[in-house]
Amino acid sequence: MKHVFRHALAHARDTMRMPIYWIPALFFPLLFFVLFGYTTAHRLSQLGLGSEYVITPFLLFTTLNVTLVSLSAGVAADRENPWESRLRVLPIPSLTRFAGRLFYILTFNLVSWIPLLTLASFTTTIKLPLYLWPAWLGGVLLGSIPFGLLGMAIGYRFAPQAAMMIANIIFMLFAFLGGLFLPSDQLPKAVQPIVPFLPTHEYQQIVLTIIGRADRITSPGWTMAVLGAWTLLFALLARTAFRRDEGVRYG
Repeated sequence: MKHVFRHALAHARDTMRMPIYWIPALFFPLLFFVLFGYTTAHRLSQLGLGSEYVITPFLLFTTLNVTLVSLSAGVAADRENPWESRLRVLPIPSLTRFAGRLFYILTFNLVSWIPLLTLASFTTTIKLPLYLWPAWLGGVLLGSIPFGLLGMAIGYRFAPQAAMMIANIIFMLFAFLGGLFLPSDQLPKAVQPIVPFLPTHEYQQIVLTIIGRADRITSPGWTMAVLGAWTLLFALLARTAFRRDEGVRYG
């Protein structure tokens, strides 16, 4: 476990040296909320409802962006770094490096939420009791793990520019079809049948269930089964991509 934390700390230090990476991650969600979520949050407050229902999709959007897109680009860029070949020969299991990178990205997600939650707390009406906040944010964090595995799979399989492009396409498709931009019943009729099979939709439903605001079209058992299946698939893809990269580079 000590090596996992050290690996995560090394990634955090690298990130702090690149403001072009962490400044947009912190403030773009804030801008999107001001442009698209602020009015809806005030409309809900006029109806006597809390704004946590509006804030949740923005938290998920921010988390998916960091976990999937940024992680895939970071992994792909690290593969081009000569230092990576030195790390590969260290007597540390590959699972330790996987876990360290994933722990780092989950921690960075927590930090990326601070501006959004701070603004929302002071400018909108959040009625969620404080004792439910750890479960709410914990659900957002833990639910992002499958997408972190997918990000690593893309990063270990493709070159940096291709990884960024592919991750962005998958991210936007998952976000749109999963109902982060529009409620699932407002999506085109042709895609509505596949919505319950998508990890982003079930990810959002499980978080909204925690705060008692889910517009559920599937059962909790189905949600856990779908997320579990996607997690196994993404873990397998990440492991296969890592093994392939090792074989190509080191024989």
